[in-house]
Amino acid sequence: MIDAQVLAGMAAAAGAAVCFDGAVILQAQEARRVEPEHSLRLSLLARLVRRPRWVAGTVIAVAGWPLQLLAYALAPVTVVQPCLALGLVLLLAAGARALREQIGPPQWAAAGAVVAGVVALALSGVGHTERLPGAAGIAIAAAVLALAAASPFALGRRRLAAWPLIAAAGSAFALTALASKMLTLELAHSRPLAALGWALVVGGAAAAGFLVDMTAMQRFEATRVAPAMFVLEIALPVALAPLLFDERWSALVVAGLVLVVAGGAVLGSTGSVAAQSPR
Repeated sequence: MIDAQVLAGMAAAAGAAVCFDGAVILQAQEARRVEPEHSLRLSLLARLVRRPRWVAGTVIAVAGWPLQLLAYALAPVTVVQPCLALGLVLLLAAGARALREQIGPPQWAAAGAVVAGVVALALSGVGHTERLPGAAGIAIAAAVLALAAASPFALGRRRLAAWPLIAAAGSAFALTALASKMLTLELAHSRPLAALGWALVVGGAAAAGFLVDMTAMQRFEATRVAPAMFVLEIALPVALAPLLFDERWSALVVAGLVLVVAGGAVLGSTGSVAAQSPR
């Protein structure tokens, strides 16, 4: 039986996905017009804020964050993260229209897999909990993801290969997901100062992820880096959810996650999606 609260959280997550990936359609091409020497530098952002389309996309993306927070407040991470993959279906349609690329059976099958996976998760009965994780556990998880996200800045721009950038961006976006979930939990437990701290983590991780993301897109083919980034961004928070938030899995949950990740990876490697998406 579908929990009405979890279903509402999934609807909020789907709305956030539309905002995030709708923003990507406006942002991605503008970001790729900036000279590569600005990669991993704040000068990249300084140039992007002068571009109206990029600013419009950013406003849309920011509007999606409250929806994402609402989703985490109503539903478990195990369900919310895969719902964000629904935005890839939007990118598939928008990218194909912009590039006049024919969408074939593999792409439609992948889109169907994502939708089927989300439906399976809705039917799985994973319940929402407001259990705060142990301080040591969440601190270790956040520290590991933060170190991975920061690694390209320590290595230097000239020594970066594709996989370090992919791992760093995926870790950064996974950290934003965990920190957003923690923000909602701290508010639920009437701890506003702790919630503010996690909000700062969200901002820092999102900024680092964006810079690494754009650098990867400037250096390597989008079809090479986008699928792996997507898998890490979705899979890492979900993998940590049972350990940190006491979310219980079943065979149906695993099947739904496999469908979402596999379908999302195929969509991410599709030319029309990769051309639009910075992830």
